[in-house]
Amino acid sequence: MATSEAGLVRRTIWLLRTVAAHPEGVGLSEIARESGIPKATCYRVLTVLERESWLNLDPVTRRYRVSLGLLSIVGGLLDGGGAYGHMRDVLRDLAKETKETAGFDVLLAPKVMVVAQVPGPSLIGQTLKPVPRTQPVWATSTGKVLLSALGPETIRAEFGEEFETNAPEQLGGLDAFIESMAEVRTRGYAVAYDELEVGAASVAAPVRVGQNTTYAVWIGGPTYRLTRSRIDEVAESVMKAARQLGDLLSVTGIELPTALTER
Repeated sequence: MATSEAGLVRRTIWLLRTVAAHPEGVGLSEIARESGIPKATCYRVLTVLERESWLNLDPVTRRYRVSLGLLSIVGGLLDGGGAYGHMRDVLRDLAKETKETAGFDVLLAPKVMVVAQVPGPSLIGQTLKPVPRTQPVWATSTGKVLLSALGPETIRAEFGEEFETNAPEQLGGLDAFIESMAEVRTRGYAVAYDELEVGAASVAAPVRVGQNTTYAVWIGGPTYRLTRSRIDEVAESVMKAARQLGDLLSVTGIELPTALTER
């Protein structure tokens, strides 16, 4: 790596550490002062990080915060024992309670991304996939939950093309899918059974942060263990975890990536 490139990487890391040290948000001048990096350089790097949804810039206060988009990639390295660590604690408790793998997803149109995952105690018959990873909204319980929080026109505008290209025929068309979202909203959770994979099931609930529902928590496992008769039982546990995560993210002030909140 060239010297100039190595220097840019170091400056980027210093800036990320500086912003991560201020969960309440921090302005450009303070970032430059604390990091020792010229203000103009800070601005250029921060602009790129915001565009990539690693940081969020409040349009009113002009203060930067670490976004969940960054924490999903680097885990707890920048957050220390903070919000990301507590999030994983909630997932561990959920996995232990339900005896299934638990995870946390974010909506990144036109797909959902798994950003955290904790294996359950029984992985026999279940392959643990890498994180982060993207998955289709139509064939996952988290996708259904997250789309149920959107208006019909938003779903058509942002996901219509994806639906026509990749949605399975058994969904009965986009209008039928949108109508099915009413049931998801009423009961507070969604189920996917033999949809993402034959022999796999999942249950998801929405994680609400303020007025936004861009996150979802889920559990998943093989259908012979996560049977239909267990759905109501485990759904209560998933919804409880969703409330805990919503409270956690609201209190810690971690911002949604800008691209996800502009609806």
